[in-house]
Amino acid sequence: MSEIKECDLPGIGKKFTLQLDSGDKLVIVIHSSGEREVFKFIKDKDEPSSVTALNDEEARQIGAILSGTYFQPILEEEQKLTMKNVTMEWIKVVTDSTLANKKIKELNIRKTTGVSITTIIRGETVIPNPSPSEVIKPLDTLIIVGNNEQIKNFISTFEIKQRLENDRQ
Repeated sequence: MSEIKECDLPGIGKKFTLQLDSGDKLVIVIHSSGEREVFKFIKDKDEPSSVTALNDEEARQIGAILSGTYFQPILEEEQKLTMKNVTMEWIKVVTDSTLANKKIKELNIRKTTGVSITTIIRGETVIPNPSPSEVIKPLDTLIIVGNNEQIKNFISTFEIKQRLENDRQ
């Protein structure tokens, strides 16, 4: 665990320095006024690569996010145990896709590939557990679930060209 160094800045407030495992350094200055400044120093550089000023409320919100109040990530090893052999993919339906403008049931997705569509995201609308009669539309995002082989089979069967990265929109 990294050590946090703390020092007083007379007439200003306090400074906290955290040496990161990467060799970079974060310096946080908390002003007596409540303003916070976060400086990031790249390894072996004397000038900060970025500076962010935060008011008291912004700093508290970021603190809550970082402490896990809003989202508690599952550690990768725990996730592997939980998910076992299940993979989840986000697929963007392009305009000329063989999936576009067809009902889920007429595509025989589960029967053909073993994959299940768990959710359709259509603009701002989220359709969980879509019914077999739901029509897949161009620009929908499909969340599919299956094992690795089933996912590969789905991607090749339906000639999927656009998969979304893990940071899901």
